[in-house]
Amino acid sequence: MTALKFGHGQPFTRLEDPALLTGAGRYVGDIAARTAALQGYVLRSPYAHARFAFGDLDAVKAMPGVHLVLTADDFAGCGGLPIAASVAVVGEAHMWKPHHPVLAEGLVRHVGEPVAFIVAETLDAARDAAEALEIDWEPLDAVADMEAAIADGAPLLFAERPHNIAFTSELGDKAAVDAAFAKAHRVVKVRLVNNRLVTNYMETRGVLAEVEEGGRVRLTLGSQGSHILRDAIADKILNWPREDLRVVTPDVGGGFGTKMFPFGEYPLAALAARRLNRAVAWIGDRSEHFQGDSHGRDNIT
Repeated sequence: MTALKFGHGQPFTRLEDPALLTGAGRYVGDIAARTAALQGYVLRSPYAHARFAFGDLDAVKAMPGVHLVLTADDFAGCGGLPIAASVAVVGEAHMWKPHHPVLAEGLVRHVGEPVAFIVAETLDAARDAAEALEIDWEPLDAVADMEAAIADGAPLLFAERPHNIAFTSELGDKAAVDAAFAKAHRVVKVRLVNNRLVTNYMETRGVLAEVEEGGRVRLTLGSQGSHILRDAIADKILNWPREDLRVVTPDVGGGFGTKMFPFGEYPLAALAARRLNRAVAWIGDRSEHFQGDSHGRDNIT
């Protein structure tokens, strides 16, 4: 039987390797460095759980080199970060999906949650502005252990979800499983604890937002699905027509699934570029990757 042209196991020639192996790859940071772009900086929460309020924003906006300071107020009328995954749940009609704002709305729920986005001539100027930003923090109780989080009296991240349980899901036939164990000659029990993890790709996330002729915003970012991100950012977050947003993906320095998500820095850069009619770049550092990117879940079995 003749094998299908694109069947399993068919050989194919890789075309991207020579450029990557000789240092000629073009990643987001390379493209941003060759663009006369303003620099974006994300001010993140130092607390795992806290209420907060800003002081005088005007003083920071007037600092040398600062072009824009965005807070949650600038996203009024916009959506939050969408949760695409859905699972069948027990005891409820639908899977509960909490609101995840692009910038925290007076309450943070994890270390590294974005609270403000500063755009300036240089990254140093943006960092200086972030350091000068007055914030009144009210730290709240927090818990980092999974079992402690579901115990009675544990601090709640969302008041409407008792014991910090987002949903309960089941797979398979419980009665059949119980019957199989009941008839088993021997039952061995083991408790497994797997810790959280981060993907730690070589290239941290970044985005370059540019305003094209005609007003369309082009986002150059390392992704694992340009169209998926465009649709999510335009439809779910910014409430823009899809034709007003273009997502371009150059070479990607690793993703492992994490770069398929519409993180908040992308709509932040897009909104800033449109408001200023200037190119805006944000390149995350390694600490931001640990604090702000999606983690692999820990679990207890």
